[in-house]
Amino acid sequence: RAWRTNVDRHADARRARALTVRAKGDGDGRSGGGGGRDGGKGYPEYFLDMGPRIRKTFPDEPDFDADDWDVICDVRSPSEWREDHIPGSISTPVLDDEQRARVGTVYKQESPFLAKKIGASLVAQNLSRIMDEHFLHREKDTKVLVYCWRGGERSLSLAHVLSRIGFTVGFVPGGYKRYRAGVLEFLRTMDGFRYHLIAGKTGCAKGKMLEQLKAQGAQVLDLELMAQHRGSVLGEDPESQFEQPSQKMFDTRLWEVARHFDRSRPIFVEGESSMIGRVQIPKNTWKGMRAGTVTLLEVPMASRVRWIRAGYEHFETTETDRLVQKLQKLIPKVGHKKVNEWERWVEEKKWDEFVEDILINHYDTAYALAAARSGRDDEAAEFLMLPDTEDETYAAAAAELIRKWDVAKPPRGEKPETAEPAEAEIANAASS
Repeated sequence: RAWRTNVDRHADARRARALTVRAKGDGDGRSGGGGGRDGGKGYPEYFLDMGPRIRKTFPDEPDFDADDWDVICDVRSPSEWREDHIPGSISTPVLDDEQRARVGTVYKQESPFLAKKIGASLVAQNLSRIMDEHFLHREKDTKVLVYCWRGGERSLSLAHVLSRIGFTVGFVPGGYKRYRAGVLEFLRTMDGFRYHLIAGKTGCAKGKMLEQLKAQGAQVLDLELMAQHRGSVLGEDPESQFEQPSQKMFDTRLWEVARHFDRSRPIFVEGESSMIGRVQIPKNTWKGMRAGTVTLLEVPMASRVRWIRAGYEHFETTETDRLVQKLQKLIPKVGHKKVNEWERWVEEKKWDEFVEDILINHYDTAYALAAARSGRDDEAAEFLMLPDTEDETYAAAAAELIRKWDVAKPPRGEKPETAEPAEAEIANAASS
């Protein structure tokens, strides 16, 4: 009884001191009045004040620059990172996919407290691995940004450890969830840009025109590059192991480029269907493209064949079986007889005959149908006849497109009067 009495007496004394501290903190600045280390945030003196060690950072804001950070750590699970992530981030999971599922199951079926204990044990082990792999070789002035799904325990665990070591640490309140909301909010404004479409039949080297425009200072969205797909049944990209990004990752790539654009200038973009392989052009981007002006490229068939063969060389070498497999998907459109003929030419390596025939009997027809579905009026487009797909030809044509459609000043080192020689160069190339 005496022991309990002493405990109660000590507890009463602690409660009295706490009340006294809170009362003083309201007025004399000892704990919350602004004169202490906490900057007036109200830390009672019986709490440990960790100080301003971790800076809040918001990647969805216009002034965010990933280059300000030496390392951006995405501590979500590897599958979450693969689906989408802040550009420039690396995967440093404090819980892998299996561990995350295990903790979640315990949380729901057994006990939140038990789940937190198991999670803490696993996180501690993974933090050791993260330190060994990514930070043992780093200097003290390294700047590290950390985020998770919604700015919770996963990101705070790594941020806390790094900040106690002495690194400069940033933390994303709201995490990826907030970042994704910011991306979607920006994409909803994409119809506020002016678009100029580079259109033309398959093999007209529209992607090359975009490359030349970008090299000369134009604002360019290369949607096929972002989608890792060339927009047709044979359009898978071998450089990406024939894989495409998720829809979220495609959105992120679009946002990352377009957020730096000047809204007073046009965006040059290829005239696409609304779907590029398995990913979809965001609604308001597509809406803006449909209202855009159009330049329609035309090049001779022989040049188109050469361009296609150069771009799809893998079908003639390592992926011939894949080509034949893909051709089967065209049977409903062109019939068994035509596909059998193409297969025979492929087997006999009559590549020029095959490419020209598939352009005429499939791609040109498909292009016309896609243009009609998009609502684009190619009859009202500006036609640009080019003699070939050579670099010099496309560089001159790009300079003329910029002169006519872009309000920007010419790139540094290029005089305004070079627009007229560009026209002459195109004309000379056409007549040669």
